[in-house]
Amino acid sequence: MYSYAYFLGERFSPQNKNEVKIKLSSSQIRGILDDVQGMKPFNWQKLQLLRPKLAYIAGKNKDSTSLKELQGILDKAIELVVGDEKKFANFKHFFEAVVGYHRFHSKVKEG
Repeated sequence: MYSYAYFLGERFSPQNKNEVKIKLSSSQIRGILDDVQGMKPFNWQKLQLLRPKLAYIAGKNKDSTSLKELQGILDKAIELVVGDEKKFANFKHFFEAVVGYHRFHSKVKEG
């Protein structure tokens, strides 16, 4: 699981300013993670609402192939949670790892 998170974090990390539009910025991926981490206690309906939100974000940023890819991956992962709090915890840890590796590999600093 974490080797896949490493792969995705590296894959989605911009290496220069030109890649920011097609890859993921730190603020984009952190915004999604904030939504996931804010689900305390676990709320299945709120997690399901993340699916259309991800689709909206991916649709709004048409140049970002990474956003579309992440949306597809997270959409499938959310389907697998099936209302199970333990599976949600696994999903959350996986996505936290993706974000951590994204930050580690990103050569573009915001701000």
